[in-house]
Amino acid sequence: MATPANLKEFRKAIRSTRKSVAGPQRKQWNDQISARIFETPEYRESKRVAGFLAFDGEADPRCVMDQAIKDGKQVFVPLMQGQTDPLLFIEWFPDTQLKKNRFGIEEPVGDRNSIVPATSLELVITPLVAFDAVCNRIGVGGGFYDRTFEFLNQRSDPGVRAREVAMLGFAFELQKIDAIHSQSWDVGLTGVATESRVYRP
Repeated sequence: MATPANLKEFRKAIRSTRKSVAGPQRKQWNDQISARIFETPEYRESKRVAGFLAFDGEADPRCVMDQAIKDGKQVFVPLMQGQTDPLLFIEWFPDTQLKKNRFGIEEPVGDRNSIVPATSLELVITPLVAFDAVCNRIGVGGGFYDRTFEFLNQRSDPGVRAREVAMLGFAFELQKIDAIHSQSWDVGLTGVATESRVYRP
């Protein structure tokens, strides 16, 4: 089981394994994961979709993002602010100009007027380092997604929780581990799509 005491080791091992996936196999798995996303009701019913620009060997949702635009949806990607700030989301297009942020992750250079808060999204394709069968998630360790979507844990306050935001993890099957010890601040996923199946809590 992944616990707070051994998270660093789990992260290091899985990131290394993830990076070792060869190009042709990576493309095949990315396409298969994307196909599973397209079959979900969350994708079909959403109009505002957040993806992410993959780095460090992450499974890449670019196929989902491209198709979402063809399907008439708006697509957004995260913008990092300060180390302890929540993410913002900026509209993305296939020809959007990009630059790398301080972590080496690409971000749009585009129109800052197209930035939206997380509460306005309907589907968030979520990156992760590891997950378990009940959709607990280990991220890179910065807490950005947990801080940004903490309003989803405030189920007793509908005024804060503007609407349901579906969060679907996008990952390779090899990132699945037996169990993850969840913390009170962890935001649970609606599901995790891999090349093999869609896991649900």
